[in-house]
Amino acid sequence: MSLQPTEPQPNTNLYRSLQYYQKGVLKPEAWFRIVEHDYTQLIAAMNWAHIFPEQNTDFQLLDIGCGTGRFPTMLQSQLPTDLRIQYDYLDPSHFCLATCQQALQPPFLPRHGWQTTLEHAQDILISGTYDVAWAIQSLYCLEHVNLHIALTQLMDALHPIRGTACLVLAKREAFFPQVHQMFYEHCIEQKPPPYLTAESVVTALKEMGVRNVIRELPCTHIISLREELLLEQYLQQSVMDTMPLRQWRQHPRLRHFLDAHRHNDSFHFPNPYWLILGVPSTSGETGKHRLHNYLSTVTPPP
Repeated sequence: MSLQPTEPQPNTNLYRSLQYYQKGVLKPEAWFRIVEHDYTQLIAAMNWAHIFPEQNTDFQLLDIGCGTGRFPTMLQSQLPTDLRIQYDYLDPSHFCLATCQQALQPPFLPRHGWQTTLEHAQDILISGTYDVAWAIQSLYCLEHVNLHIALTQLMDALHPIRGTACLVLAKREAFFPQVHQMFYEHCIEQKPPPYLTAESVVTALKEMGVRNVIRELPCTHIISLREELLLEQYLQQSVMDTMPLRQWRQHPRLRHFLDAHRHNDSFHFPNPYWLILGVPSTSGETGKHRLHNYLSTVTPPP
């Protein structure tokens, strides 16, 4: 593992991510107790037999922002056992890289793990390599100023004919980006930029001429009022900060914002996501046809 990114400034989301995504700070099991159904919906939304057809047994895959490897862990049982998927993965967190490598099981074969981010990966990504590149809930910290260069590098890394990008992000209206913005407006002196959202990514892809389709996944995260520790861990990971729940409640606007999501004996946090699939412009009509084969239904373009 190599290519540690330049130390980011304290007022960036990447800096906060590196501080939070460490052993002893990150609580992945608590997080996935709440969001695992999001991944179940995502897996059910895609036709994996078309993405990894059995007549081809060797594939090249890039995981951008691999995290702890929960998504491939959940997906592996849905795939034929005779597939061989060479798995390259990158993440700015050394802890996440090591955890993901340990989690990967056949048909995913870990190959290269790079400690970097997509916008800093120009020296490692080889043009035209990957059949699939996915970024599953991992682009939120990408600065808007770097969005086009990051997406250009992503699309260039795909095989020009059969390559497919799979991106999953929350919509602008979702709780996830909203609570992030509100938290930093009221609790932290040096506030980072807003999280990147799905709408910004789709706009950038259109400007680049990338053919894409969208499937909206209407996810809601539900936490009982009795599970205060779980609520605290969920909020902390949402904003990448370890501030205790009791301090959240000392800020009137944060307290009112959370209370607005109370329904009877639980909190309901709506987090609609867009599953975005894109192909290089070089794939032509074949690429457009593939996109619609990959999804059982699509959401009309915005």
